[in-house]
Amino acid sequence: MTTQEDPLKAGSSREWNWHPDLPVAVTPAFSWPPRPIATLKWFAGNWLPITEYLIYALMAFATWAWLPPSLAETQELHWSWILQIWARNLILMTLFAQGLHVWLYGWKRQGDDFKYDRRGLARNNRVFKFNDQYWDNVFYALVSGVTIWTGFDVLMWYAIANGWTPLITFESNPVWFVALFLLMPVIQSFHFYWLHRALHIPFLYRRVHSVHHRSVSVAPWSGFSMHPVEHLGYMGLLLMFFVVPAHPVHLIFMGYWLALATATSHAGFENLVLGESARLRIGSFHHQLHHRYFECNYGNPEMPWDNWFGSYHDGSPEATAEARERKKQMYS
Repeated sequence: MTTQEDPLKAGSSREWNWHPDLPVAVTPAFSWPPRPIATLKWFAGNWLPITEYLIYALMAFATWAWLPPSLAETQELHWSWILQIWARNLILMTLFAQGLHVWLYGWKRQGDDFKYDRRGLARNNRVFKFNDQYWDNVFYALVSGVTIWTGFDVLMWYAIANGWTPLITFESNPVWFVALFLLMPVIQSFHFYWLHRALHIPFLYRRVHSVHHRSVSVAPWSGFSMHPVEHLGYMGLLLMFFVVPAHPVHLIFMGYWLALATATSHAGFENLVLGESARLRIGSFHHQLHHRYFECNYGNPEMPWDNWFGSYHDGSPEATAEARERKKQMYS
C-alpha cells in the first residue's frame, strides 16, 4: 500500500479529477504511542477558525435561543410544535443540499476545481426513481429522511421536557457541556462505522443500503438519500440522549451533524471556494473512496475503525485491489 515515505501530492490523476494528498490521513487521536500535540491540533483544526463543526454548533445555539418550540410547549404532544420542527428540518435540509447543488452543479461557480469524480449526476437511468439521480436523491432525503429525523426529534424533545433524560446545563456542568461537543463527532463516527458495516452484509445491502449506493458519483442530495430502514438506524443515534447527560442544544447539534452534514460530505468536492481565495473544507475523500469501491472505509476519519478492522482504503492502487477482492468474496 502507499506509505508515508511514498506520498502522492494533491492534484489530478488517471482515476480522479482531483484528490487530496495521499495516503488519506486519519485522526491522530487514537494513535499509539499517543500523539497529544497532534491530537490537539486535530481538534483545533476541526473547530477553528471557521469549520463545519463550528457552524453547526453556532446554528444549534441560535436554534435553541430564537426558534420554537420551547421545552414548556413540548411537554404535551401537539401538532403545532411538531409541525414547527418538521418545517425547520425541511427548510434547513433544502437550504443546505439545494444551495450546494446549485452553487456546485447548477451555476458551477468553481467549475471542476476540487471535484473528486469526473462524472456528473446520472440521468435517464432506470435504477433511479423518476429515471433521474437528482430527483431520486431529493425524494428519499425529504420524504423519508426529514420525516424520520423529525420523528426522533419529536420523541427526544418530548422526553427531555418530561424529565425522562439526564439533563444538564452549562451552569451545572460546564466541563461536560463543552466536552460533549468535542466528543459527539467521535461518537457519531463509532455509531456510523458499525451501522454501516452491518448494512454491507449482502442481505441488508441488497434490500436496504443499495438505495444509497445507487449514487456512485455523489452530489449534495445523495448523502441523505437512504432507504427508510437505513434512516431509522442512522438517525436513531439521537436516542443516545436517553442515557448521555446533555442539554437540548447538544440534541440540536447532533441532528444537524447527522442530517445536514451529509450534504457537505457527499458534495463531491473537497473544498467550497468562496471569493478569490477563501475555502471551506466540506468533502470527505475517505468516504468518496467508499462510494467508488464499496467494501472499504465504512467509517469516518474521526476514528480509525477501518484501520483497526482491515477495511481501510488509503487511496493507493494496492488498497483498491484489496477492496475489490473483498467485494468479490462478499457477493460471490
